[in-house]
Amino acid sequence: MLDRRLRLIIAGGLIFVALGASLWLSPPQTPIGVDELMSSPLDHENENVVLRGIVSNGSLDMSTYTFNLDGENLTVTVNFGAIAVPNGMTEGKTIIVEGIFSQLNEVWSLDAEKITVGCPSKYNAG
Repeated sequence: MLDRRLRLIIAGGLIFVALGASLWLSPPQTPIGVDELMSSPLDHENENVVLRGIVSNGSLDMSTYTFNLDGENLTVTVNFGAIAVPNGMTEGKTIIVEGIFSQLNEVWSLDAEKITVGCPSKYNAG
């Protein structure tokens, strides 16, 4: 009986350590705003970023698989051709986009790897 209990405790401890190590090695990224990203784009060039913004009205183009993501003052183009778009993603909605931020022909854009749609209050820091 003691052997079984000891094995369960050790197994639980190992699982706990493995989960802690995975969070420590790759902590979840906090979303940044479009204005913050575009105010210093070179700092994030060719990096994986998690970006929060509002899908610009009139910008969602299903033929080119692009849309613009607005901040308070600045905008970035998002390319989403490689992924499925969530059902709730519509123009004027606050979303989170994760992907690689890069520049091509002097235009900055984000190649989306994941798009998350939800309640905007969940995205607010603080």
